[in-house]
Amino acid sequence: MIEADGHRRDPYIDLVRAAAIVIVVVGHWATTTVVWEGSTVRNVNALSDIAALRPVTWIVQVMPVVFFIGGFANARSLAAHGGSALGYLKARLGRLMMPTVLFLAVWQVLGMLIERILRGSSGLARAAEAAALPLWFLGIYLVAVAMAPMMWRVHRRFGLWAMAVLAVSIGAVDLVSIGLGFGDVGGANYALVWIFAHQAGFLYADGTLQRWGRTGAATWAAAGLAALVTLTVWGGYPVSLVGVPGQVRSNAQPPSLAMLAGVVWLVGLVMLLRPAGMRALEGRAARAFVRTVHPVVLTAYLWHVSALSAGAAAWRAVGMPEPAIGSAGWWALRPVWLIFLAVPFFGLIAVFRWFEVHPGGGVVPGHPLRSAAAGFGVFSIAIGILGYGETGFIPFAPSPGELILMFRFTPLQNVVHLVLGAAAVGGAFASRRPWQAATFGAVAFILIWAVDGWASRLGMDDFTAAAHLVAGSAALLGIAVAALLGLRDRAAVSRSP
Repeated sequence: MIEADGHRRDPYIDLVRAAAIVIVVVGHWATTTVVWEGSTVRNVNALSDIAALRPVTWIVQVMPVVFFIGGFANARSLAAHGGSALGYLKARLGRLMMPTVLFLAVWQVLGMLIERILRGSSGLARAAEAAALPLWFLGIYLVAVAMAPMMWRVHRRFGLWAMAVLAVSIGAVDLVSIGLGFGDVGGANYALVWIFAHQAGFLYADGTLQRWGRTGAATWAAAGLAALVTLTVWGGYPVSLVGVPGQVRSNAQPPSLAMLAGVVWLVGLVMLLRPAGMRALEGRAARAFVRTVHPVVLTAYLWHVSALSAGAAAWRAVGMPEPAIGSAGWWALRPVWLIFLAVPFFGLIAVFRWFEVHPGGGVVPGHPLRSAAAGFGVFSIAIGILGYGETGFIPFAPSPGELILMFRFTPLQNVVHLVLGAAAVGGAFASRRPWQAATFGAVAFILIWAVDGWASRLGMDDFTAAAHLVAGSAALLGIAVAALLGLRDRAAVSRSP
């Protein structure tokens, strides 16, 4: 397969990406039971009741693999755009944002209808809350995408030393957050762990992992697995690599040293399976699987929880039994449950697959102001998407908002972040004067703090409002510096013979 930019795709990476999304969808469905208790509807994770299943997450928690693949894909895209960070970013955002914005728009409208018109429907309210669960990953991944040009340069200069620094930093964060009890510090590992996995993708992109061969892959897998066993058996870390309600803490929210071990283990496993995967791709079945799944991976990820809610409603409507989780009846009905969910899932895929496009980045003139505008815009968009991952879509404007780490968010605030970010990014890529969009966004961040009443309407507390003051001021400072650099460069060009 050849990409539009003329660079040959890696068929094994495409196979792993397609397999990963299938594991995400089926694994999430298989472990979820929707429980109706009077007027309350809950999604119950079977791992809460069946502790023996938790080690299975060492295989089916594929987010480390997804970030690993992302690192490879982003390195390839950078190369395809001749190292142009803005051209690369335009292409990657185009790939990610069209399906995501459509998903957000559809569900936000549905959420407002549910909140204002169908107030008595607890099932629909729960569906609107659960639908946003996949968005946490996209928000963090968007940060990794934006940082990829810088991190690729770091990788080219320092190689494995950069990953070693990240690993030590992850351990230090766990020591402070878990060992010393400063829990909010653990949020730093949302960035550190997943950027570590993203850096591992660079090792594949530059051929390092391939040169290490099976011995290197086996060493990675063994080291990661040994660390997982040590941390969970003797280190006090939970066994599950996904969040399990009722546990004292999670290895995923925020990611921990155990998740770092999971990254190393799974990257090693992926490389160990590469020869078998390449042999499988010589046959028609594997190639057909990739051709079918690969073009819709983002659509499938975004909508699979929505399909779960729709299938659960159909399950209850036709009077299907609801045996206790872990019972023989529950296990026997799992295949039927998956079939129920597959029907709305494939319907949603059929409707929304057309919005998953792979645009080229085109030529974006390099300029410090454009970089400043794009950086601010991506930051604001990522905050909006991450916010949705926690707030869901209803209620639209509660006061106070949902507490996420140290900050408070609401869907209304998420919309504001997305609009400001889109304006800044659009200015960076399209406008002849990108400073206008970036400045507008930065000033808006400051005004949210400064104008009495705006912050409270957006569900913020004083700390969150002050954070907007800091972010807006930092953005304005960056724009000013970028403007000065641009003037300096222009003057240098005018003086050159």
